Amino acid sequence: MRGGTKMRGGTKWFCGVLFATLACAGETMNVSVCPVGRVGAKAVAGAEAEAAVLFRGVDVEIVWRNCEEAPIGQEAADRHWFTLRLRDDGPAVRSEAPSTDMLGEAFFSEQGGYVADVYYREIRTLASNKTMEPTTLLAYVMAHELGHLLLGPAHSPSGIMRAAWDDRDLEAIRMGWLQFGRAEIARIHKVLQSTSHETAHNGRGRRPVSGLQCGRRRVLCAPAANPPSVAS
Repeated sequence: MRGGTKMRGGTKWFCGVLFATLACAGETMNVSVCPVGRVGAKAVAGAEAEAAVLFRGVDVEIVWRNCEEAPIGQEAADRHWFTLRLRDDGPAVRSEAPSTDMLGEAFFSEQGGYVADVYYREIRTLASNKTMEPTTLLAYVMAHELGHLLLGPAHSPSGIMRAAWDDRDLEAIRMGWLQFGRAEIARIHKVLQSTSHETAHNGRGRRPVSGLQCGRRRVLCAPAANPPSVAS
């Protein structure tokens, strides 16, 4: 599939059909995709197009920004400006579970989360093994990590924010069916409507995660024959 030019079944959601409680005024967020190493511009452009379709389907418009313009710290949090570092290497710490691939991780500090790493080499390897378009898988990993930066480090039992994608999830990605849950969509809109998304990460009065290492979350994909891997 060429990046985002085809609307696949199930991708486009209409807010009024999903739930009446969410005011679907349409939100925007700033995202900078910053290649680190040798990552082709065509892959970046294709993944951005597909990720934009995913978020547009939940009435969120991504404004793609240059990396040189990206703010840091509290300013990044307040402006809902997220940076995805698209790396051509692998993670520094790998899972010991058999037949798993670590695809990305989001980082959190006292200001919340605004930076995530996405591992394109791992994504290409998994896509090749599963006969998938790497651009499509890359777009979904980007969506997953953006989901963490919006919602916090927790995972969901199903959908885009599941910690471990099995073969059924990968097939749903291939078909464009894997989605955010209704409650997640409502929270995403609430975060983007706020001046700062600190409360989304802190939950019910909990202290924010301190330090980048403590708040790290990983996406793992395991074959359906094995139990789903649990993100550390």
